Parts: sequence; C-alpha cells; structure tokens
Amino acid sequence: MYREKDNIYFEAKPVITSYASVAGKKEAEGPLRESFDTIIYDSYVGKDTFEKAESELMVIAVNKAIEKADTKAEDIDIAYCGDLLNQCVASSFAMRGFNIPYAGIYGACSTMGLGLIMSAISVEGGAFERALCAASSHYCTAERQYRFPLEYGSQRPPTAQWTVTGAGACVVENTKSKLNVRADRLRSPYINAARIGRITDLSVTDQNNMGAAMAPAVVKIGTKNI
Repeated sequence: MYREKDNIYFEAKPVITSYASVAGKKEAEGPLRESFDTIIYDSYVGKDTFEKAESELMVIAVNKAIEKADTKAEDIDIAYCGDLLNQCVASSFAMRGFNIPYAGIYGACSTMGLGLIMSAISVEGGAFERALCAASSHYCTAERQYRFPLEYGSQRPPTAQWTVTGAGACVVENTKSKLNVRADRLRSPYINAARIGRITDLSVTDQNNMGAAMAPAVVKIGTKNI
C-alpha cells in the first residue's frame, strides 16, 4: 500500500468476496430491481418504528453478505458500519447481535465508500484479515432527521432527492493473508485504489438539493491532484 498525492494504491488488492443488498418498495420499482438480493415491501419491516425498521434492513444485508461469503460472524475481524441517524443508532443496534468488533462511521452519502476504504486499509495493512462494511438508510427516518416528519405533510419540490430505503453490506478479505482465499474468490471485485476527498463548501443551503452541495467537491477532485 502506498500513497501518491491524495490517492491510496493497494498492492495486495483486497477482494470484495461477497456483497448483499436489501431494498424497499420504491427502489424495486426502478431499473435495479433484479440486482437486489432482498426486497422488503413493508416500510416497518415488521417493527414498530421506522428506526427499528432501518436496523432490521442492515441485519438482513449483513446476514446475507456473511452467508454469501461462506463464512460466519465470528470469523469477521472488524465491522465498519454507519447510517444517517444520530449516534449511528441504526447500525449500532443492528450489529449488537453479531458480536463482531464494531466501528461506527458517519459519512452520509459516502458511508459505504468510506467503509470500503477503511476495510481495504485495515486488511492490507495487516491489522485484520477479514472486514465487513455496511450502510443503511430509510426514507422515513431521514425525513424525520433532516426535514419534517411525514405526519407533518410538508410539500416537497419536484427536484427533491428521495433517500433510499435499503441497506448494503460487503465482506473484504486480504488475498495474501493466512486465510488462503479460494481461487474463485480471487475473481471477485477487488479494491485497487481509493481517494478521500476534501470538504468543498460553496454555501449551498437548499436542504432539498443535496446534490448541489456535494457536486463542487467532485468537480475539484476531477480537476486537481490526479
């Protein structure tokens, strides 16, 4: 592993040995329907609050990722997980039943990418051999967190983003560790390089237009220090 300017390059190329996704009803109506492992049509996922529902979405995704990796929770060395809620309550409550060392992360829209980067650094650096990363969000919890509870009945402009109801999880392994990753897993996606961005704030204040707030950082990354 080495660094050039703001880019991190992984020489061992950590492998994403499994990945799983859970999505809600609205997401299933889109073009990615066939890509989801599980579709949940009940916004409460059988729970009594939307926050508990979001936790359950992550539980389902993590269980599926571990199953697809043909491993067990006790074989995971670290879990980097996050969500959009205060104190990362969705992920922390989701992970309490797995008994995996847990590091809560908060990157908002970048949480999954951040989890993959931290997993890759950890396994290539030798701190861990197998890492799990996961992220979740729920339209109903996000609206209550950042805008207005749905019961308020506020009007949304046509251009407002719609927070995903769903969760994703990945298992990342070091191909050069004593785990001796199976040959078929070496054909899985691997992490070649990563870049952690810098804050670029152009004072966008429209809470319904998150894309405009994030776009300046993307443009800067695309034109500097490559």
